Formats: sequence, structure tokens, C-alpha cells
Amino acid sequence: MSEVLLHTNVFSPYGWTARMVAAEKGVPHRIVAVDTSSPAHRRLHPFGKMPVLEHGRMIVYETLAIAHYLDRAFDGPPLQPDDVVGQTDVLRWISVVNGYCFAVMNGLVKERTAGSWRAEPTNEATIESLRGPLAMQLSLIGEAVADRPYLTGEAFTLADAFLFPQLHFAAFTPEGSEALAAAPAVEAWLQRVRARPSFAATNPFVGG
Repeated sequence: MSEVLLHTNVFSPYGWTARMVAAEKGVPHRIVAVDTSSPAHRRLHPFGKMPVLEHGRMIVYETLAIAHYLDRAFDGPPLQPDDVVGQTDVLRWISVVNGYCFAVMNGLVKERTAGSWRAEPTNEATIESLRGPLAMQLSLIGEAVADRPYLTGEAFTLADAFLFPQLHFAAFTPEGSEALAAAPAVEAWLQRVRARPSFAATNPFVGG
């Protein structure tokens, strides 16, 4: 069978989602470093984003499509339910992450690390503007995991794989840490996912 290639940066949150899905499915894969501005990468992803999955002649861009492909094209534990209600719940949570959590959690991380990638330092007004939305999002997540281990039920799904990198990175900011301290159910969910083998296998801080 053709080798699975993931064109990404290991510190990309969406790249990490794809890697975590592959690890959960037990799919061996190789990371290919990318220059998103290069013509070669533009041929893989017309919008110059990452990750991109390459599997033989199959080229898949956009993380939801990649995650779906990995889940359905390979053996291993299913990461989305077969029933329409369960699958709808998974898709709803992925939409929440993509539409709302990414802007807030990734925005918080980027603003806190601004000095390392732009000339201007952290804008504290921007940080303050993200506190309220972050608290609201953690409240919603907390309600979902208050009486079940994962976002949509007893099993880890694609929804958890989408949320985890966003929140894991945000947790390293003072604001993220403070918000998690006020959301014990969310902190417990975060620790639960960190305990999974897929986290150890893909953790970019230890060269996974």
C-alpha cells in the first residue's frame, strides 16, 4: 500500500489533528515539511494552507476531509458514529471548533507569542477581548463533558481530535490556564486526551 504523507508543520494545530487521527487509526505516516508559499505546495493546496494528505494518487486538503478519509479508508477503531444523530453531533462540534474556537484559542496563542513572529509586541487589548469568548467556549465544552468522557459520548471521535490541539496550545497562555482553572470538567477532558497513546505519539514538544 502507498505511504501516507502529511504535508504540514508539526506545530500546526490542524496538522496535529490530522496526525492524531492517523495515530488513533494506527495509520503509519510520514511528515513532509512545507513551504506554504511555494508553487509546489500550491499545487497540493490551492489556498496555500496545511495540512495536505497524499496517499498514492489521492491528494486531500482541508483537515475535515483528511480526517474523514483517514477514518473511512483504513482499518482501526471508528472515529465517527454510524448513526445520523451521533454523526451530526460530531460534525456540529467540528464546526464549533473551526468557526469559533480556532479564532479565539489560536488567536490567543498568536497574540501571546507576537514578539517572536512580528515586529509589534503583544497587544493587551486584543488579549482582553479574547477572555470573554474563551470563557464562554469553555463553559459550552464543560457542559458537554460534565457527565461523559469525550465531547460526544463514551468514545474519542474526530470532534475531540479537532478541539484538542487548539485547547492544548491555549492552555500554555496565562489566560488559557486561568480559564481552565475555572472549568474543571474541561481540564479533566484535556488530561484525559493527553493520556491517550495518540498524544504521546504525536506530541510536537517531544518530537512525536
